[in-house]
Amino acid sequence: MPGRPTSPSMGWHARCHTRLRQLLAAACCLSALQAMQAAAAPVAAADRDLDTDIGMVAAAAPASTSANTAAAAPDPVVLRLAQHLTPGTLASDGGQRRLLDALYALIDEYPDVRKARAALESAGHDVNTARGARWPTFKVGTNTGDAKLRRGRESYTAVNAEVRMALLDGGAIGAGIRSAESQEAAQGSVLYGTRQNVLLEALTALLELHRFEDKARVAAESARIIGQLARIEERRAELGAVGRNDLRQAASRQAGALAQQHALESQRMDAQARFTRYFGFTPQPGWLPQLNVPVQWMPANEDSALQASETVSPELQEMEQQIEKARAEVDRSKSQRFPTLAAVVAHTRDPSGVLYAEGTRYGVELSWNFGNGFELRDRILKAINELQAQEAQQETVRRQVRETASAAWGRTQSGRQRESQLADAVREARAAFEGRRRLLEVGRGSLAQVLDAQLDMQRLLLDEADAIYDQRINELRLARTTGRLLPQDPPDHWLNALFTPQKPIPAGGGAPGTAPMDEPGNAPGPAPGNAPDIKPGPAPSRSRPEPQDAAVATLSASAMPQRIQLRLEQQLRPVSDAFPTTASRQQW
Repeated sequence: MPGRPTSPSMGWHARCHTRLRQLLAAACCLSALQAMQAAAAPVAAADRDLDTDIGMVAAAAPASTSANTAAAAPDPVVLRLAQHLTPGTLASDGGQRRLLDALYALIDEYPDVRKARAALESAGHDVNTARGARWPTFKVGTNTGDAKLRRGRESYTAVNAEVRMALLDGGAIGAGIRSAESQEAAQGSVLYGTRQNVLLEALTALLELHRFEDKARVAAESARIIGQLARIEERRAELGAVGRNDLRQAASRQAGALAQQHALESQRMDAQARFTRYFGFTPQPGWLPQLNVPVQWMPANEDSALQASETVSPELQEMEQQIEKARAEVDRSKSQRFPTLAAVVAHTRDPSGVLYAEGTRYGVELSWNFGNGFELRDRILKAINELQAQEAQQETVRRQVRETASAAWGRTQSGRQRESQLADAVREARAAFEGRRRLLEVGRGSLAQVLDAQLDMQRLLLDEADAIYDQRINELRLARTTGRLLPQDPPDHWLNALFTPQKPIPAGGGAPGTAPMDEPGNAPGPAPGNAPDIKPGPAPSRSRPEPQDAAVATLSASAMPQRIQLRLEQQLRPVSDAFPTTASRQQW
């Protein structure tokens, strides 16, 4: 009470309370430092270069503030060589080896290739048959019956053996050989074209599978981003800051993105079934390597592409051989107008001697088949008409080859420009989305504007995926047209160049040649507030992003497991000898 004198006992109690508060503060500080020591123990065991003494720091903490400052002073940072593990995937290496083995087996063992090879072998047998016509022919026969002789009717049984060899045939045998050889060469061109077509279709199936995997990943990432935005907006709506119309729009957009993801997953399953039909195995997501057409396979200009396509086109080669066959057939038809001369050696054995006497006949036979005059003429005219039809067909095929080469060259050039323009568009749409998102975080924008920016970015990402894989397919078609996809006599490991890493082409978003948005120096600055960091997913590119389970839209691509191959590399890393300088301690 005011004016009441203070007794000595009351002063003693005040001093006791003050001392007790100091002891409690020291005890709390000591317990906090002990908790720091327990939390930092695993990191201290990994960094053996650090010389820390938590006990000394804890003992010196309640002594004086200057002692704490001296203990917390960082030591000089020393740069030391540390082993850094880079994520090169074992799965991609194993997948590349298995894919290449399947490709090399595909161009030899695919059913269409085996069918064409069987036709080629059949044509080879026809060539052997035609060449065998120059050799002597052997014939053995028997006949039996009754003969009316002067002494009466008698039965006979005779055995005949004959050897015949053509001496002159008017060129029919030679024309038949040329016709068979031309047919065999044509079947060889068909086999070569079939192998090229099968390889092109298989690689196209691989690219289509990559396309729909990336597009499904873009849709899943878009749904995840919209879900995060919706959760932020829902919290703001619960606080009464905004209405719920934008929240309903976000829910609608998220449902649409998920529906699009499921539609793309269905298309991915179709592409996977087609891939399995060609390669004979079902790949795991993110297991297959990316395909890049080597630059040296591409022609320098359109004229060189047209010239190469006409030179190596298997279709034109087949038509040339078919024309040679038709000419040989015309010669063979004309040769029937001339007589034939054959050498004959015959022997007939008649045990009863009714018809034939024992002996062997040697001689030559001259025959001239006149027919009725109309059959031979019609046969010659028919062969000439077939030759004219083959020549007209050759011109048609030549025009088709030139058209295909010119169209492939034009699509490749325009596709490259389209890919570059969409990369720029994706980059600008990503920046616009980030700007709208930051404005929303500081309360100067609306969710509808962010959703519109996100929708534009998603549409452009899907268009960029189509542009990238359309360009790869066009390059493969151009390489097939010019004969660079699979030469007539390819060197060993020719197809390995398709999966050799090349210098990436700059693209928008997460495309090669640009740093991803979440790397240091490229990530957007921290926005005010405690809103979660929302970043759009990577754009499809030649470098495949991390695999993602497309059925779960709330998981990001980086959260999915992946088997990694550990490779040792030398990297300079700052290593300190003091406890407080490590990043793990600095957070305390």
